[in-house]
Amino acid sequence: MGIFMSWENVNRENPVQNEDEIPFGGISKDILIDFKCKSCGYEEKVPDFVAFECYTEEDFDEETGSPIILCPKCDANMVIKGR
Repeated sequence: MGIFMSWENVNRENPVQNEDEIPFGGISKDILIDFKCKSCGYEEKVPDFVAFECYTEEDFDEETGSPIILCPKCDANMVIKGR
C-alpha cells in the first residue's frame, strides 16, 4: 500500500478530524491588519504575513513607517490605518 491517499478518501467537509488539533505543524489563524489607501481612501483587512513580507526600505512608507500594500482599486499605496 502506498503513502498517497486518493481524493475519494479525503473528507472534503472537514479535513481536520480533531477540531482541537492544528494541522501542518502549527499553522494558526491569520492576524488581520486594517490598511487604508492614501489616495482613494479604500480600506481592507490584510493578513499580517502579507503586510510584513517587506524586505527593503522602499517597501515602507517614509511618513508613517508602515509597510506599503498596493491598493486594488487605484494602484496607489495603502498603509496601516491610523498611522
